[in-house]
Amino acid sequence: MRQLEERSGVGKDAISEIERGIRKPRISTLMNLAEGLGVDPQVLLAEVTQAPQEPPYSDNQPGRSEGMPGKFTAVYVRDGEWWVGYVEELTGANAQERTLEECRSALRDATEDVLEANRELTRTEFGGKDVVREPLIA
Repeated sequence: MRQLEERSGVGKDAISEIERGIRKPRISTLMNLAEGLGVDPQVLLAEVTQAPQEPPYSDNQPGRSEGMPGKFTAVYVRDGEWWVGYVEELTGANAQERTLEECRSALRDATEDVLEANRELTRTEFGGKDVVREPLIA
C-alpha cells in the first residue's frame, strides 16, 4: 500500500477506506489511483459505477450511500487563459483552471464538496430527529 500511496499521492487511510467500500472516491482520486497502479482510469471508474444502488434510507439505518445523486449541467466558459466552470443547478459549485479537463475535474470535486457540506448542515440541523432521505426523481 505504501508504494501505491507514494505513486498516486492518495493517503493510505483513503486507499483503505475505498478498498473496504467505506468511502466513495472522487473522480480525481480515481485518476490518481489509476496512474499509481498503471491502469486505464476507465477500469477503476467501471468498478465504482457498477456498485449496486441502495434503496431509500433513513438516518436510523446504517450504511447508507451518499455519492453524487442526479444529473447536473456543467457550463464551461473560456476567460482569457482560464476555463471557468459552473453547475447550473447548484449554487456555489464552481471551478477555475488553465485547461478544460482540469476544470472538469475541479468542478466535479467542488460539486461533491458542496453536496457534502449541505448534507452535513442537514445532519446537524436535524440530528436526533426521525428523518427519511430518499432519491429525488424529477
